Amino acid sequence: MTTSSPAGSGWLRQTLLLGVELRPGELRGVLAMFATLFLILFTAYLLKPAREMLILTEGTAEIRSYAVALQALLLLVFIPIYGKFSRQFDSYRYMRIVSAVCVATLLAFAAAGQAGMAISVPYFVWLGAYSVLIIAQFWAFASELYSREAGERLFVIVALGASLGAWVGSALSRELVNYMSAYGLMIAGAVTLALAALPARWATLSVPSESRATEATEQTSHPSIFAGFQLVLSRRYLLLMAAFVIMLNLVNTTGEYLLSAILEQMYAEGSANGSIAVDKGTYVGRFYGGFYFTVNLLGVLIQYFAVSRLIRMGGFAVAFLLTPCIVFLGYASLALLPILGWFRYFKVAENSLDYSLQNTARQMLYLPLSRQEKYEARAVIDPFGQRLGDMLQAGIIFAGLHWLGWQSTDFIPAAALMAATGLVLALLIVRERARILAAQKNEQQQE
Repeated sequence: MTTSSPAGSGWLRQTLLLGVELRPGELRGVLAMFATLFLILFTAYLLKPAREMLILTEGTAEIRSYAVALQALLLLVFIPIYGKFSRQFDSYRYMRIVSAVCVATLLAFAAAGQAGMAISVPYFVWLGAYSVLIIAQFWAFASELYSREAGERLFVIVALGASLGAWVGSALSRELVNYMSAYGLMIAGAVTLALAALPARWATLSVPSESRATEATEQTSHPSIFAGFQLVLSRRYLLLMAAFVIMLNLVNTTGEYLLSAILEQMYAEGSANGSIAVDKGTYVGRFYGGFYFTVNLLGVLIQYFAVSRLIRMGGFAVAFLLTPCIVFLGYASLALLPILGWFRYFKVAENSLDYSLQNTARQMLYLPLSRQEKYEARAVIDPFGQRLGDMLQAGIIFAGLHWLGWQSTDFIPAAALMAATGLVLALLIVRERARILAAQKNEQQQE
């Protein structure tokens, strides 16, 4: 920040930019990255209500849980292909290619659905894989574009684009479900996703040399198409990150199942007593539209007012550990006192923290890594790790319902135990990251 600005102007600029120190030439690039991520998340929240409308109309919460597991199997095939092609293109061009493939797939789903084909499960599976892969692709691009020092300062502003895009998208989709079918939402999402690649080009041209990634972290050569999996298995830091993402998502999707089960119960009771007069698809679409709206509004507020200040005052470790700590305490409290009426509010808090604070801190984990690790290892840790957590969750739901005879509330203590495991993994990651940074600092001093 320049010191020549008037006091009032400087205060306003600090507030609008979340208290982040912007250096000369950085504003245009960081706003372009903000806009790209805004459009990516805006698109995601046009597509998510369409997913819920289709899967819970044609199936049940249990079928939804099993469909989530298929996403991991899809990624087993797709990630090696993704990693192989990521070595052949520069980061911006590769981002455009991935986006174009996703746009074409969305339009194909919309056309097939309007032609009368049953697409709920295929679309659900594809969207789960897409939603994590497209975001991982963006952050790989961002962490390659910015140096570690610049990324730790500027990612807070960039990540606000995710929170704001998700909030605006959920607010709009909450209204659109009253006028558009699921297929109309898919077409709208294809348009906004196509637009997302445009500001990313401005970012590549606008980031000053002082803020660009110049550290040539040594890469391990892995010509195999399974290089990403080999990288993760060969490095303790990456393996801990993968285990943490799996556990975090295992806890979150168990909560999503509980929320869906509660929603089905509410609809059945409301239909029986006449208090609900709309069809199930509309009821589900309205509920999730409102749910996502609240989650993302709270996420925006946390991102805007709390994240940068927490990182600056408490440091990375506090920011990274806070969410898994709160999630553990929340599920532990619900296990002791299972008040289902309050569960939706806890899910709002959990998802809001995950989308804002935890997401920002998790992206910073990749800044000290090589390009190959930022792309190929990230594609394993984020998309595949999340979907593997989903697959394990589906197994837990199946075993609990069909072998153990559990009711929905019986899954809460299991979620609390998994949340405790996630907190332990987070502590180990913080320690390993500190070790890696210290080793890199020693190498630089020796040079």
